[in-house]
Amino acid sequence: MTGIHPLIICGGNGTRLWPMSRTESPKQFQRIGGEASFTFFQTAVQRHRGAGFEAPVIVSSVRHRNTVAGQLAQIGCEAELIFEPMGRNTGPAVLAAALVLQARDPGAIMLVVPADHVIEGDLNTTILSMRAAAREGHIITFGIKPRHAETGFGYITDGGPIAEHPGLHRVHRFVEKPPLRKARLLVESEIAYWASGISMFSASVLIEEYRRYDPESLAAVQQALDSGKSNDRGLLLNPDHFQQAASLPTEQVVFEKSPRVALAPLDVQWSDVGSWSAMYGISQPNHDGNVLQGDVIAVETRNSLVRSDTRLVSVVGLSDVIIIDTPDALLVTRVGHCQNVKKVAEHLKAAQRSEAEKHRTSTAEWGSCTQLVDRNGLNLSSVTLKPGAGFEIDPAGLREITMVAGALDITSGTTRTALEEGGRAQLDASAISRIVNTTDREAEFVIMTQSATLGLIDSINALPGGAAGAEPAQTPGQATGEGAAPDARSA
Repeated sequence: MTGIHPLIICGGNGTRLWPMSRTESPKQFQRIGGEASFTFFQTAVQRHRGAGFEAPVIVSSVRHRNTVAGQLAQIGCEAELIFEPMGRNTGPAVLAAALVLQARDPGAIMLVVPADHVIEGDLNTTILSMRAAAREGHIITFGIKPRHAETGFGYITDGGPIAEHPGLHRVHRFVEKPPLRKARLLVESEIAYWASGISMFSASVLIEEYRRYDPESLAAVQQALDSGKSNDRGLLLNPDHFQQAASLPTEQVVFEKSPRVALAPLDVQWSDVGSWSAMYGISQPNHDGNVLQGDVIAVETRNSLVRSDTRLVSVVGLSDVIIIDTPDALLVTRVGHCQNVKKVAEHLKAAQRSEAEKHRTSTAEWGSCTQLVDRNGLNLSSVTLKPGAGFEIDPAGLREITMVAGALDITSGTTRTALEEGGRAQLDASAISRIVNTTDREAEFVIMTQSATLGLIDSINALPGGAAGAEPAQTPGQATGEGAAPDARSA
């Protein structure tokens, strides 16, 4: 008997957790707590490892490929990786994973798990007890007993027990994000549950239901798989076909229509961490009710969340505040106003400010890049390259490297240069350059780019596997950015 295949969906931008969460480094890839804590994504993966579970399947945007690979490596987890060329909501992502699993194992059972929720309690006992029901064709949604009337969640109402499967219930109806009065009535009814976003079913059943309710999307996703590009780093879905799939959640396409859907209540503490107030709520406060993360001093301060990524933050004489300090942006708000943080992110995006899209420092499997200056066609960035790692960089009007520490091997056009500490090299303005650290210690250097149309962040492409001796990878399509390390060239 094969185990359950966890499917971790890594979508969403998490604008309500700005400035920690950005478009190119969204909430699911951020640490939940202090410096030593796992990220939301890593926690979701770890939760379903062990007896009864197979290796996870991860569906993520291609722009986050390096982040996914790096965070999986940190926890020593092998996974099957599927990358979306663009976001199409959860439906096509789940369907793509179902088609992949069903082709390999016609009886595969899938567990869909959001990558950015926090769950405390025994979740897996209930999940494992529902395997037989899933094999018999039930589509199981897991509900959480509501703690209060919440207008931002979906609800599932209980339609009565299913005798053949203890703990499983029929679904009477779904209620999506009700107004406050209706939410209160649902909570008072004692037969309503928050929709957790966790579900389990046979891959073949989901495919059958898509064939019944949305055959066009089924055909589009199947074609995106058949004509996708695959290598040892994962499968990149074909964008021309994938964009033809309906951009809808699985719940709307299948769950709300199918007679196979069922409800399994969970007895756990659950939060989708949709705001900084929620982040404060899931953290362990000190004796003053404060949650302090990073280098923080709090004096005469109570019931507050203060988080600093890089520098000392001092707070004096405040209560019920949220302070989030990152190297390039500071958020100060009061508890109770955190739902409006997304308006700041939306304003920054409308103004085309980089603070909405990315952090100043980006990490990748090959190292890290810190943007020092990026304006008026000038980009100055500090780069750290791991031993044996390398990347390719696109040509620009003028691009020059200055070594700070270590050594590099640079191939630029027809010129090959060994660059050591204090050395400088100008890159060919008409050819892709290949930069490799062939030593056993980190290399540190500064890249200056002068170009009206192309900055450093948009032009670094990881070498496949990060091997110093690897051949340049082929480009399957237009490069997409991921912080300092977009790697569509190695898709």
